[in-house]
Amino acid sequence: MLGDRQIIARSHSDFYRDKYYAALRKLLLSTCFIIVFICAMIYLILFRASPQYYATTTEGQIIPMVQAKS
Repeated sequence: MLGDRQIIARSHSDFYRDKYYAALRKLLLSTCFIIVFICAMIYLILFRASPQYYATTTEGQIIPMVQAKS
């Protein structure tokens, strides 16, 4: 039979073990989110859409402008 001190020590050990694994899971999840957000930012920077320009006439018509080649 376990003594009172051993039971208390065991419950403290279980408590801290459970809290450690919960913190470890949260850390792993937040690391995964950070990696996903970094990949999304890199994708958005590399595959940026070229800007499109429009002009309006005095009558109010919208005309797309073609970018001049250099």
